[in-house]
Formats: sequence, structure tokens, C-alpha cells
Amino acid sequence: MKLLLENWREYLNEDQGVTYFWQTKGPWKAESQIDFGTTHVPKAKPFNMPIEKIFEEVRRTKFPDRPSRLNCVYLCENVKGWRGNSFCRYPASGDGETYQVQLKGSPNVFKTNSEFWTEAVFSFQRYEDEDSVRGYANEYWEGDTEYGHFLEILVSPPESAIIVAKYEEEVPGI
Repeated sequence: MKLLLENWREYLNEDQGVTYFWQTKGPWKAESQIDFGTTHVPKAKPFNMPIEKIFEEVRRTKFPDRPSRLNCVYLCENVKGWRGNSFCRYPASGDGETYQVQLKGSPNVFKTNSEFWTEAVFSFQRYEDEDSVRGYANEYWEGDTEYGHFLEILVSPPESAIIVAKYEEEVPGI
């Protein structure tokens, strides 16, 4: 008990100081509009509302402690793409930009396999099968990170994901 009392800050802030990555789908803001260390990652926009509603229903019913996909940001542990089990890769596709992010406060952090979301989308588009979508939602919210690739980290509230720098990989010899 004494050790717990002496080290309580470590347990509250276990994700602080870790650098995550966030990528835009195109140009986001002018760099002069970003106050590094203060500006936070904007809340993610829902991608497919019929599926989001099913995922949210499963989350509220079975996994209420997990952050909602409707009020979070999606981060990556690295920018190695397929090799790094990440949906983020550098350079970002299209005109996307990559930022380094650190967490502040006491965010709700959840790591899961984003392929379950992808499979739910395909299943719904092909067959409009809500039961299959619920099955994939269950797998998603269980947080299985051992199967497959493309892990994603959900963080809520979005204001806790602070942009600390723009990520630009150095090219050797330049």
C-alpha cells in the first residue's frame, strides 16, 4: 500500500510522455495556426453512421468503460504501416500530414484491431447483415490486438491528445 501511495502519479498518467501519431486525410491547418503543445487533435468524424450506431450500441451495452467512437480521436503507435501493424504510414497518403501527439490529463485510452471495423463495413455493404456487424463490433470492443494488423488507439476526450510537433522523417544525406 505504501508503494502505491508513493507512486500514485505513475498509475494515473501511464500514457503521458508516450508519443503517438495522428494523420490527416489532406491539408489541415497552416502551421502558423497550430500552437504545438496546446492545439489538440480534432474529434474524429463518423465514417458510416449505420455501422457506427451498431458499434456504439454494442459498446454501451457490453463495454461501457471503452471510449466512444463518436467522441474520440484515432492515433497510431508508429508510422510504419503494414510492417508496424499500423494504419498510419509515412509519408501519409494523398496530401495528408503526420503529427506527433502526446496525451495530457486523464484520457480514456483503448487499443484495438481496426480490421474488425473494416470487415463490418464490407459485411454491411455486401449483405446489410446487422448480426454480422454486431459480431465484428464485439470482437472490436474486446480489444483483441493479437490478430491481424492495423491497430488503432481510441482516445477520449479529444482535447487530451495534444499535437507536439509535425512529423517529418529525415532523409539520410541531405
